[in-house]
Amino acid sequence: MSGETKNDRNDRAIRVATQWYQNHLGGAVKVLLITNDRENRRKASEEGIFAETVESYVKSLGQPDLLDLLVRPASEDVNMEDVEDHRPSKRKVIYSEHKPMSEITSGLHRGIYHQGKLRVNRYNPFEAYVGRESIGDEIVIYGRSNMNRAFDGDIVAAELLPQDQWQEVSSLSIAGEAEDENEDEDVHLAPNSADVAPRTIPQQGSSGQVNAVPSRPSGRIVGIIKRNWHSYCGSLEPMPLPAGSGGIAHALFISKDRRIPKIRIQTRQLDNLLDKRIIVAVDSWDRQSRYPSGHYVRTIGEIGDRDTESEVVLIENDINTRPFSSQVLACLPPLPWLVSSEDLSQSYKTGLAVICLCQWSIPPGMVLFNFHLYKQSVKCYWSSTV
Repeated sequence: MSGETKNDRNDRAIRVATQWYQNHLGGAVKVLLITNDRENRRKASEEGIFAETVESYVKSLGQPDLLDLLVRPASEDVNMEDVEDHRPSKRKVIYSEHKPMSEITSGLHRGIYHQGKLRVNRYNPFEAYVGRESIGDEIVIYGRSNMNRAFDGDIVAAELLPQDQWQEVSSLSIAGEAEDENEDEDVHLAPNSADVAPRTIPQQGSSGQVNAVPSRPSGRIVGIIKRNWHSYCGSLEPMPLPAGSGGIAHALFISKDRRIPKIRIQTRQLDNLLDKRIIVAVDSWDRQSRYPSGHYVRTIGEIGDRDTESEVVLIENDINTRPFSSQVLACLPPLPWLVSSEDLSQSYKTGLAVICLCQWSIPPGMVLFNFHLYKQSVKCYWSSTV
C-alpha cells in the first residue's frame, strides 16, 4: 500500500494472518493477537480481531509473579492509563534528547562529534572516558548529566565542550545526595530512596571563582550509537514494605558493579527479594527519569551465602554457570568412572610419564575451572585447577 512503512506492512500482515486463523478455526478456538503497539491494537479491534497487550494477557493467567518478568515499555510506547505506575503528567526533563542517527553520522563526517566506547571509572562512576584518536587524547565525561544516560561499554557520539569548561579532576567536587533529595524529582520512586550517585560540580574557591584549569578535553554525550545493556547482578535498596498498592512495589536495584547506575523496577514480591541477590535487565531510560527502568529476571540466592556470591562473580565476568546439556553429558563415560587396565594399554597414553606435569588446586568447596595448555616444543603439560 502506498505510504505504508515496513513496520505498518508487517503489522498488517500479522493481522491478516490472525484473521485467517480466526476464520479457519471458527469458534472452536479463540485466536488472540498480542501486541504492545497501540495503533496495531486499535486497527485489530476495528477488524474484529481479539487483541491484548502482553501485560494484560499475563494478568489473565492468574500468576502475579510472571508480571515481574515483563519488559517495562518506554513511556512513549504506552498510554499512561494503561500503566499501573501513575506518574505525574508533567515531569521535569533531566537529560538532553539524543541526536538522531542521521545527524550523528553527519556530525562524525564533519568532525563535530567523536565516536568511541564509553569507559566509566570503576572507582568514580561519575567520571568516564571516550577514546578518540582524532584529537590525540581521551575525552573526559564528568557527571551523570554529561553522560546523558550512557552505560559503560556503549558506543557513543561525544561532543567537545568549550575549552573554558575543561577542568582538572582535582578541581571537581561531588555533590552530596542531600542536594538531590531537595530537588523536585517528578518521578515515581521507591519511598525514602535518594540518588547516592551524586553529580560532579565545579568547586569554588573563597573568592567565589571556579577553580577551573584547562586540562584534558572534556565533553558530553549527544547520542548512543550502540547500546551495551545486559543483565546485572545485585540487590534491592533497603526500603519499608509499601502498604496497599495491590502488592506492587517500585524499588531501586543496586548493581554489584559500581559503574552501573541504580535501576528502577516494579515487583510484586518485594518481601522475598530484599535479602536476595537478584538479576535485573535494563529496558529503557527516559529523559524525565533520573534512573533507567528495568525488570526482574531471576533470584540467585541469599546475600552473603558463599555459593550465591561465587555465582555472582561468575555471572559478572560473563562465565556461563548453567548445567551442561544432556548432549554434552552423553559424550562422557558413565559415572563412576575409573582408569582401567584397558585404558592404560592404549597407545595414545604412552610417553606421558616423561612430560612435565604441574598442577595447582584450590581447597574443596570453591568453584573450579580446569584449563590445560600443552606445548610440544618444550614438552611440558600444564594442568591448572583454579
